[in-house]
Amino acid sequence: MKRYLTIFVLLCTISTAEGAHFSYYGGGLRAFYEVYAENLTDTDGPFSGTQDGTNSAATLGSAVVFQANSYASSVIASKSLGNSIRIKSESNANGYGAYSTCYARGQASGSTQSSQTKGIFYMIMPDANEQTGDDVMVYYNDMLYIWSNGTTYVRIDGPGTMNHLAITRGLLPPVSTEPASEYEVLRFPQVEISNSGGDLFGGVHAFPAKIGDVIGIFADNYAKVEGPAVSGEVYSEHTMILTVRAVLAGDLDYDGDVDFFDLAKLANNWLAGVGVESPIDDDPPEPDPMEWAEGGEPKEIECGGPYCATMTAEIATDPSGGIQYYFQCTDESGFSSAWQGSPTYTVTIGPSGHNYYFRVKARDIHGNETGWSPALPMN
Repeated sequence: MKRYLTIFVLLCTISTAEGAHFSYYGGGLRAFYEVYAENLTDTDGPFSGTQDGTNSAATLGSAVVFQANSYASSVIASKSLGNSIRIKSESNANGYGAYSTCYARGQASGSTQSSQTKGIFYMIMPDANEQTGDDVMVYYNDMLYIWSNGTTYVRIDGPGTMNHLAITRGLLPPVSTEPASEYEVLRFPQVEISNSGGDLFGGVHAFPAKIGDVIGIFADNYAKVEGPAVSGEVYSEHTMILTVRAVLAGDLDYDGDVDFFDLAKLANNWLAGVGVESPIDDDPPEPDPMEWAEGGEPKEIECGGPYCATMTAEIATDPSGGIQYYFQCTDESGFSSAWQGSPTYTVTIGPSGHNYYFRVKARDIHGNETGWSPALPMN
């Protein structure tokens, strides 16, 4: 027993110094737009514009003829704040055609690339008492909000997705083609949104790295409106935050704490005859069963002609840091959600007066699910 306690005390007291941070290394950002409008024989466009920049890029444009017009804009910027990087991309497009003989197209995109190289690159740098090769953890938080009005088309898990980053050890700019990601960090579910509606997707993931590693980010955010007599608008906003932290020397399972899980892992790998397996995470998020947020019970709201059901779950917590929510309509499966990062869910249901019941549950990154919340009717 004394041997266990001695090792545990050593694990708790030895650590690397805090302070690892990101430093811009290379690459850049690109914003792009294209607009086109047509009415019978009158044509305006297509017009397009591209702007490259190290830290930010922005473009906008419009095309107008007698009964058709289209507009698009895109802004993307990155900023390093100590031990964090924030990349934010906003793209929007709208089009209008008064008659079926009109045609309008507007599309915009923001991407982590420039005319010289794919990706934007940051190096993990040491502070005092740190050195190249020290272990760190990189926490990747990814949020995407999309909103549409009119006849629009947005596809997640294709155009519109910032879906991964790669640790590009030994791969430095210029990079002419996007490399395969060493770590597939986050991928949104495939979702199509047409007509009025919106949704928020998000997730968080942590992965080990080392001081001196170069983090290459490869991502795109895309918005598009296109079609004859189209009247619609689509807006997408993507925010990506990376944070780096020094790792405690004894944190063998990279959970941010030196605890008996790490002691068990050490014993299993080093102390002959006394090894035990590290505990398996089979605990669901809290609260369990899931609950509705205060005032978040299902409600009927008007949403541009038809009616929608909107609802908000209590924010769930879990040591893994990754939470997703699933909203189920117990009366009509077509009104249920997919697993999503947002605790808020809105779905178009059609005419007013339906009394559909909804319930919600949550899961962590290990697939542990809570019990269902109470099923409540729209009010």
